Amino acid sequence: MSVAEGKLGKERARMFLLAYLTYGAYYLARLNLSVALPSMALELEYSKVVWGVMGGSFSAVYGIGQIVNGRLAEHLGAKKVITAGLLLSAFSNILFGFAKTAEAMVILWTVNGYAQSTGWPSVVKIVSELMDRSSIGKAGGIFGTCFLVGSTFSLLFSGCIVSRFGWRAAFTFPSILITLHAFLFYICEGRWKTASKKAERDPPDEPIKGSIFTIEVIFIVAAYVSLQFVRSGFGFWAPAYIFEVHRTTLEYASYGAAIIPLGGLTGAIFSGWISDRFFAHRRTTVIFAMTMFLSFILLALHLSVNVEFAAKVILLFFGGLALYGPHVMLSTILPIDYGGRYGAANMAGLIDGMGYLGTTIADPLVGLVIDSMGWNGATIFWTASSICATSLSYALWRIERKKVQLL
Repeated sequence: MSVAEGKLGKERARMFLLAYLTYGAYYLARLNLSVALPSMALELEYSKVVWGVMGGSFSAVYGIGQIVNGRLAEHLGAKKVITAGLLLSAFSNILFGFAKTAEAMVILWTVNGYAQSTGWPSVVKIVSELMDRSSIGKAGGIFGTCFLVGSTFSLLFSGCIVSRFGWRAAFTFPSILITLHAFLFYICEGRWKTASKKAERDPPDEPIKGSIFTIEVIFIVAAYVSLQFVRSGFGFWAPAYIFEVHRTTLEYASYGAAIIPLGGLTGAIFSGWISDRFFAHRRTTVIFAMTMFLSFILLALHLSVNVEFAAKVILLFFGGLALYGPHVMLSTILPIDYGGRYGAANMAGLIDGMGYLGTTIADPLVGLVIDSMGWNGATIFWTASSICATSLSYALWRIERKKVQLL
């Protein structure tokens, strides 16, 4: 390997790491609401429907913003979109921490939803230009853990802040950190020149024309929407679920919820690696198997309301593993497979955006279900969503299998 090639590899590795840490940083100003929610509910005495509407409005704007920002990242570049998004998220979080009314909180969290939507399409664009096409599954699986690492750190960090300084501080401290990171990203990304110029000289993969109208993409989006229903449960409601069902302290509830993304780390890396290593880049086989496993885990979770806390944590770990494996493949690896390197931001924005538009309905609906039927009703809803994702994944597997047989 020549000196130039070695230098290029190091620059790409640095940029991969920077993109990884940048998207993880977004979660500091996102999952802090989930951890602060139990304390906010006790102090402010709003119904769960109000919190569900807040989560749903976030998801609606986040979903639309993903589609819009996928296009912006292609035209303006990831650097500008990410920097502006991080700063806007920090600003809205600071104001949220000082808000006094439900209306103000909903508006500010909705603004934060748009700010957060700048992240995923932009980092997928960056990383897609760095990947070796023969190892997209493995590299995409590794990169897909960025939001899991961000989730884990955010849950632990926010739990520590809330328990020591109160829930309003959970929106101030992250704002400071992501503001600093925004400037760090802007400076470091500006120094990365060689690898980006090399990527521009390489002939880009031709995007699949009309792919957004194919039955595969429709099924991918529908399966992702179904998994987002489950993910919203694990992400938005998990600390409150543990806090209320097991009567733990808020700090321990956040620690229990943090086991979910830790399981997801294993699932994300494993799913990408095994699809490259044993299934010749055929992703749908792995997606189908893992969504089926997720359905069984959620059914066990529903039937184990009165089990010990430690046993529930084990179930949550495997739930995270079975959820985030197919989730990462649908949101990270398949957009690159289907969209090509220069269309990856568009595909990622479309898939992830539609998924979050789906949670616009799910979040307030789950809040209503919990208020009327308790947590058992919520686990039934999440199990049914997983079964739906399994059915759609099976349909995708059948389509892919027929294509392979025709080759």
